Amino acid sequence: MKKFSAKVIVRMKPTVKDIKGLTLKSAIESFIPIADLSCNVGSVYFLKFNANSEAEALHTVEKISQEILSNEVIETYEIRSLEEIYE
Repeated sequence: MKKFSAKVIVRMKPTVKDIKGLTLKSAIESFIPIADLSCNVGSVYFLKFNANSEAEALHTVEKISQEILSNEVIETYEIRSLEEIYE
């Protein structure tokens, strides 16, 4: 088996109001004057696991992202990296 590392970013869909992002924007604007600020809040997940191949690893990350890390009704996910690691 090979060891893989993946980075997955989960964010609110553009059509869903990002309450945390709006709260962060308000806090920043009350702290410091800043023009044309937009804020989005999401989650970043770092996974390490074993798989037989890169294809199997990608399938595993897709399944975890779809079924556990994100809520497909209101969130999107993006697999930012997937690489074999040598520890």
